Amino acid sequence: MHIDQSRRDRNVVGAAAIAVTDLVRAAVEQATGLAGSGPAALVAVVADPGLSIDELRRVLGLTHPGTVRLVDRLVDKGWIERQHGVGRTVLLAPTPSGRAAERRLAASREAALADYLAALSDDDVHRIAVLVEPILGRTINDVDAMRRLCRLCDRGVCQNCPAEASRSTG
Repeated sequence: MHIDQSRRDRNVVGAAAIAVTDLVRAAVEQATGLAGSGPAALVAVVADPGLSIDELRRVLGLTHPGTVRLVDRLVDKGWIERQHGVGRTVLLAPTPSGRAAERRLAASREAALADYLAALSDDDVHRIAVLVEPILGRTINDVDAMRRLCRLCDRGVCQNCPAEASRSTG
C-alpha cells in the first residue's frame, strides 16, 4: 500500500494541533476552575478591558444569554465587573483578582506547553514557530477573528502578534 506522504504529514500536524488544544484546555480549566469558554472569557476581558458583552459573545461564539450567564459566573468569582456604557451597553473590566487569575491561567498554559514540547530542543521549537507563523493569519478577517484565535494567548509575550503580522502580509 502506497502512503501519500503529504496526507500523512497533514494528519500528523492535525493530531499535534488536537493534542495541544486538549492539553491547553485542561491546564487553563484546572488553573481557573472554569470549564468551557470561562478561561477564554477571562483572558479576553483582561486583554481588552471595556469589552462589551456582545463583543465577548462574538469572541467566544456563544449566544447572548450564554455569555450573560458566563459573565455572571466571572462576576460571582470577583474576577470581572460590569460597567455601564453608552445606552444599554454593558462593558466588562477585570478586577485585580481577575488579573491575578489570568496570570495563573497563563502560567499554567505555559507550563503545559513547555512540558509537551520538552521532547524538542529550543532550536527545534523555534523552527516550528517560524514555520507556523505565516499560516496563523489565514483565518483572520476581522478583529473578532483575531480575538478568537488569541483567546487563550499570553498577550504579554508577543510584542508583535504573529497572527496579525501574517494577516497583513498574506
